[in-house]
Amino acid sequence: MRLILGITLLATSVFMSCDFAGNSGDSGAGARDENVFEPSGDGISLKFNRIDGPGSLSSIEIIISLSKDSEAVLNAQPSVSSAKGNLSAVTELGDGLYRAQLDPDSTGEYPITVSYNSKSVSETPIVLYGVDDAFGQPMSVSGYVNTAGYEDGLTVSPDGEYLFVQTGPHYFMGVFLMQASKASGGCGGAMNRLGAVDGSYTQCEHTWIDSLIGSYTAPERPGFFDARFSGNQMLHNSVSWGVANNAAPNYAMSTMFYGFKRQADGSFKEPFYIAFDDQGDALINPYGMSFMMNGDGTATMTYTFDDPTDPDMVDFDANGSADAQSYFDVYTTQIELGKNNILGSFVASSTPGTHPVRSSPFPSQLVNFGNLGLDGIAGTQGNSHLFYNDAKQIQSIWVDDEFDSGGDHGEISVHVLQSGSFPNGTWTKVVLPSPVNIAGESDEIQPFFTGESLLFTRSGSSNPSVWFSVYSGGHSASEYANASNWSTPVKVLANDPNLQIGNIITIGEPTVAEYQGKSIVYFIYGYIRAFDSASGLYDVDMQAGYVEVK
Repeated sequence: MRLILGITLLATSVFMSCDFAGNSGDSGAGARDENVFEPSGDGISLKFNRIDGPGSLSSIEIIISLSKDSEAVLNAQPSVSSAKGNLSAVTELGDGLYRAQLDPDSTGEYPITVSYNSKSVSETPIVLYGVDDAFGQPMSVSGYVNTAGYEDGLTVSPDGEYLFVQTGPHYFMGVFLMQASKASGGCGGAMNRLGAVDGSYTQCEHTWIDSLIGSYTAPERPGFFDARFSGNQMLHNSVSWGVANNAAPNYAMSTMFYGFKRQADGSFKEPFYIAFDDQGDALINPYGMSFMMNGDGTATMTYTFDDPTDPDMVDFDANGSADAQSYFDVYTTQIELGKNNILGSFVASSTPGTHPVRSSPFPSQLVNFGNLGLDGIAGTQGNSHLFYNDAKQIQSIWVDDEFDSGGDHGEISVHVLQSGSFPNGTWTKVVLPSPVNIAGESDEIQPFFTGESLLFTRSGSSNPSVWFSVYSGGHSASEYANASNWSTPVKVLANDPNLQIGNIITIGEPTVAEYQGKSIVYFIYGYIRAFDSASGLYDVDMQAGYVEVK
């Protein structure tokens, strides 16, 4: 709820898509019963209903409520503006309510501003290629979360009071530019920023890898580690790796996790970071955070992390000798919400160009799934998600293996705590059966399990979208492994397959909060900001969004 200058804005819309059969609803004034509310004082209220519209994309209905001194404002002429789409004229509905309609011409963000008597309020609904009938109107998160830089890895605290993203002042597509061939305008390889090894071409230069975009200072990102920046330029260096300015052969983004506190108006501000201290580089990072609130301003947190020092090794054949590094593992620690938190420290080694080493303090602890064979800490346990009971006893941890290679790449697994207590104990790994994990090009990643359902991201032959499966079994390894306990997943938030500027082409990182009696799904979406004529690649801006469950 946003309290601004006595104007109440209520935007509603519905999206129709061939991906969802059987959706129904009334359009225009026929659905207005759901939108009636009583203005209270000089405030703003938002409600989001879904109304069927013509064509593959629905229209956005904008209901404006004007109030002053708790009285409805009649016979007013509020103005509505949007840089995109086709806006209708504003009509008065009575009781201080006014209506306009925006017809979108594509997927994407649709910032809407309503003004009256020098007062204004703005919100940004987003149009997706498909939205399941169980959900309301998707919106962009307001406040200090979204910038022109990189936002990804979104998660939210279970109570909806804190939102977290991995962020940095970078062009995300710089990673793909590095890998693109030199002939097609790229850099010719992930380690070829300084030029080809054979000398056939020289240093690769491009705005996406050399320039910064977005904020790395207050108020959005106070305290961001900036040892690798100079003004709006990348230094291509590393203090913790002992690499001098412009000596790094690769493009490595500096990113940090920031948390934001929900404000009275529904936005997220008051940023704080959760990070490893790596001498200001912001190169050593966690991802896949999950939280259990402790009720005292702290939280038990899990996250995924690949420790460069490899302190935990895997014994594949159980012969007592270490065979390989464990790769990405799940760690846990206690954090204080609303304050900067350090997960551990790393310093430069004695040999420049080699990985940094652990230092003190290091409050994080490995969640020990076991180091024997393939079903423990071997490989990737990515995007960890905690599942616990009402007594706050952790029962399982859900992970993916998006960074693995081999036969089980792109599959969701659950580690079930069989005995002992978190973070140790005895765990049993279950790779989820079909229909959740499916063979072929499909990747199933980023799980969020509620006990009765699973939200996850599926990609592979197309860009990522968010999917949903109902679970009807009990909490045990055998029940999770039983395919009959899982419904056939349905796509609930769909990406746009059309690669045009402004279109939202990727959606993922689903996470759920229960806030004031409502279930709210938060997610990351990426829209095409521009095309690069040199490489033919598109520049994708990643942003945080949300949608309420009806």
